[in-house]
Amino acid sequence: MLMAAMRWDMNSIPQDWDAAYHANGIRYIAETGEGSLYATGKVNWYELKDGVFYPNAYHLVGALVFKLTGAAVPAVLNANTVLLPGLLALALVAMIRHFNGRAVTAGFTALVTVACTSATYDNLWRGPLLTFTLGIAVMPVLAIAMDAYLKRSALDTGVFFGGVAVGLLAIHSSTLFGGILFVLPMFIQRWWGNLKLIWRDALKLIVPAVVAVVVTLPHLLGALAVGGKIAIVDWPSTFPVSQSIGSLLTFQHVIALPQYWLALALWIGLIFASRLGDLRWLLGSAAFFGGVWVLTASYSQPWVARVTSPWWNDQWRLIALACVPLVVVAGHGLAQVYDFVKAGAARLSAGPAPYIAGGVVVAVFAFLSQGLYFGLNKGQVEQGYANQPGADRHNMVVSPDEVLAFQELTKLVKPGEKVLNDRRDGTVWMYALAGVQPVVGHYDGSAESPSVHVLQSEFNDYASDSAVRDAVKHLNVRYVIVDTGYVHGGKERVAGLRNLDGKPFVQKIYSNQDSTIYKLVPEPGAPVSP
Repeated sequence: MLMAAMRWDMNSIPQDWDAAYHANGIRYIAETGEGSLYATGKVNWYELKDGVFYPNAYHLVGALVFKLTGAAVPAVLNANTVLLPGLLALALVAMIRHFNGRAVTAGFTALVTVACTSATYDNLWRGPLLTFTLGIAVMPVLAIAMDAYLKRSALDTGVFFGGVAVGLLAIHSSTLFGGILFVLPMFIQRWWGNLKLIWRDALKLIVPAVVAVVVTLPHLLGALAVGGKIAIVDWPSTFPVSQSIGSLLTFQHVIALPQYWLALALWIGLIFASRLGDLRWLLGSAAFFGGVWVLTASYSQPWVARVTSPWWNDQWRLIALACVPLVVVAGHGLAQVYDFVKAGAARLSAGPAPYIAGGVVVAVFAFLSQGLYFGLNKGQVEQGYANQPGADRHNMVVSPDEVLAFQELTKLVKPGEKVLNDRRDGTVWMYALAGVQPVVGHYDGSAESPSVHVLQSEFNDYASDSAVRDAVKHLNVRYVIVDTGYVHGGKERVAGLRNLDGKPFVQKIYSNQDSTIYKLVPEPGAPVSP
């Protein structure tokens, strides 16, 4: 499905906000060999003294793939992206079987997972939230590792548990935090009626917890430092409470209609929730993340933004977290339908009854859901690549013509030179796609250095403003590029790059339908000749 949304082209460029950051980070690590926790932001925040912390496990693996295969950076991103719905399904199947869940429940959960729009697909076009989605795809493994260690505390289970925790933190700081909240109901179920286990489990967890803290101390310190610098994000809360609860119980967030057949399976699963056995704790996980989702979707009080700040007060992230346990409950619901069909089939022929029932439920569910909502999910993801029907290939954040302009820059720009570009358009991709260093390498303008700021706001005053000339010299800018596509539907170029045609200090040297390249006429920082 994801490949179809990309038009079967692994080199399709994700068009939304976050992808450029990940793409530039991967190429920077691959080309410089710098694998620090501050490396991924160096294409944009190269003048920031302390750098910008960001967990880099995703980017380290991506850099390795980039170097070994020689594939383009978008293909590296997409090769991971296409695996994520299946990876979440696989992790949930493993978790269900570990907690003695039925094989039929595991199988139906896998089907529900790859059909559920909000669990993965919505965050693979909006953002795309690649590290977050990877994190929730492996989050169920934390439940397996923690339970295995508590049941048999040994070196192998301890290393497994600690390794999973470290891995989640290395993917993204919020992933481990979310994973801990995900498994907390498991502890409540484990301790219910046997409070002595609380102290025993606490003692068991001390050693791997201390080791994990020591191993991940740079991550923890970096996350704390970032937490003190980043302002709390407060997205609009526009859903009435009834709608936010209804959206949760019908797997509908931004799609036009609820996913009715997934919802029906969920409701059946909730009715027969007592039959979940050792997996009953997932109801607590669903209630917790569902409650947080309702808060952020329906309440705009400042304290809600603070409480949900680990997930940037983001409805898309929180409904995805709620969907992780909910798809298991829905899979359990389909298993109850299977039992009913199997009982009826057994009256006809006891031998093949399980196979008949399984085939009937899968076939009917796939038919009613129109191929596990293939078309719906494909349509959602297509938005992230500007591949939806009727899309204008010239009205993209990064269009094919813009890529041609980046390739032209590789023939012009020398090592050590930077290309002045607009933070609001697709030129932030020039490093990932062509290896050319831009003045701004991401749409995010926070912590912008004075030199960058003056060029973004006043470059067109180069002839009369010595501060602009000093910034050009400091950053060694010899070329300027402007594109037509703006991120998030913006329509206005930054002030410093407006009306460059006819300016005496730049000369147009390349142009196509979507991009224009100018060369600085004087030496960087030199005044304009009379």
